[in-house]
Amino acid sequence: MKRYIKLIIPVLFSGTLLVGCGEDYLDQQKQGEETSEVFFNSQKKAISAVTAAYSDLKDYRFGWMYWAFGETLSDNAIYGGSGGDTGGFAPLKSFNSTTAQWQVRIKWQICYRGISKANQAIEGIQKMDSKLFDSPQIKNRLIAEAKVLRAFYHFELARSFGDIPVVDHLIKTSDERIKKSSLNDVYKFIISSLEEAEKDLPKKKEYASSDLGRVTQGFAEGLLAKVNLYAKNFAEAKKWAKKVIDSGQYQLDSDFAHIFSFDGEHGVESIFEISFHNSPTESSAFRNNGNFQTLFMLPRNITYGYGINLPTKELGKAYDDAGDVVRKKATLLTTEEVYKNEDKDDVLNSGDQAKIKEFKEKLTFNRTGFYQKKMYVLPADRSAKIRNNANNIRIMRYADVLLIYAEACAETGDEGEAKSALNKVRNRAKLANFTGSGQDLKDAIFNERRLELAGENERYHDLVRTGRANSTILPGWTEGHKYWPVPQAEVDKTSGDVEQNPGY
Repeated sequence: MKRYIKLIIPVLFSGTLLVGCGEDYLDQQKQGEETSEVFFNSQKKAISAVTAAYSDLKDYRFGWMYWAFGETLSDNAIYGGSGGDTGGFAPLKSFNSTTAQWQVRIKWQICYRGISKANQAIEGIQKMDSKLFDSPQIKNRLIAEAKVLRAFYHFELARSFGDIPVVDHLIKTSDERIKKSSLNDVYKFIISSLEEAEKDLPKKKEYASSDLGRVTQGFAEGLLAKVNLYAKNFAEAKKWAKKVIDSGQYQLDSDFAHIFSFDGEHGVESIFEISFHNSPTESSAFRNNGNFQTLFMLPRNITYGYGINLPTKELGKAYDDAGDVVRKKATLLTTEEVYKNEDKDDVLNSGDQAKIKEFKEKLTFNRTGFYQKKMYVLPADRSAKIRNNANNIRIMRYADVLLIYAEACAETGDEGEAKSALNKVRNRAKLANFTGSGQDLKDAIFNERRLELAGENERYHDLVRTGRANSTILPGWTEGHKYWPVPQAEVDKTSGDVEQNPGY
């Protein structure tokens, strides 16, 4: 049975976002609106407020920019689709984005919208009488969930834009002035928020199955490990990753491909994933509980997909060079597999060469010969409503934490532990133990992250944070453009308080 939590909840409060306009009429209370001052009067409404803070994770534009920034900017993928699709993304892919680029505006706005909802929930619930809850633990848990979500949205902004404004409270008027914080201070804020929340969150096993998809203690700890890794606090990254490992809540799925199946959702390896379901009533672009990203990535015209986010031939070669058959097969969907899977009329076995040719020509804009298999849904499981496919998006897996631990151990001189964690991931892929040391070990861990997490939106950020990004791997890349420009509209709205990033 498909397990999900429905995340789009219509909660309306007064107040403006960081991304809001400055006109006075926006600060006026809407007649009949339930303001935050009167909304928070029951446990049910407190849960709804926190659930609303999750909803921006399900907004198709969040998912779109999640893989566009994390995967297609890297050497793992290209932005495929039609000529118009590729042309629209070309300024980002060549690292020549303008301050008016719509993709950077969407990334900025969606994340700050999620932050605003999280702040609404935190402040509203903190003011509530504890007697309104079934237990004090539930009140504390809800606040902790919202703090983790707020931290996650800040992290997504930080690793895309660098220095950003930290918004740690609900902005209620357009007169409030908020400036950027240094990247180091942003990381400190994220880490502090996660540490505050971690102790009040349930373990994964303590949630009811209907609540799977909510933030757990393991996700807070895993995110603490990752953010500390980005901040180069390697001892802290090691500590928090070890807490996840020692918790006993997670293990590697013995079947790598199973992780990305419907049956593998919220499985033994899952630390956090965005839950979707095939809603019979919600199918619009902005109001649905289905996975729009599947539509983006299904092969073009032979399915109803757009054929975007195509894995590169170079990624295929990386698997071949490593002798990695298991993960290549589960990650890269080949053209021949597409033909086989989509051939519902058995045309390929008909012997009719004209029909076979016509059938194969349905697959258009096949630019690399590969598609994202981790996001592919077979025809029998595919939603009739094109935006409503029910496959989840994996945000953090246990293998990611093991590799974070391996990297942190290698950076702190604990090479035995580093190799032990690395080889657990390698052995699951049926690869031999790595036995090297020093820089070779660090390079092996980095390469393992690519092979393990390809298609899961980490590659570009990994290249940048480790200093491995360069114009040979990423044509057009420069150190000055490793982060994206602040949308010019945000600079203008704040009268320059939010400064433009250097180089733009």
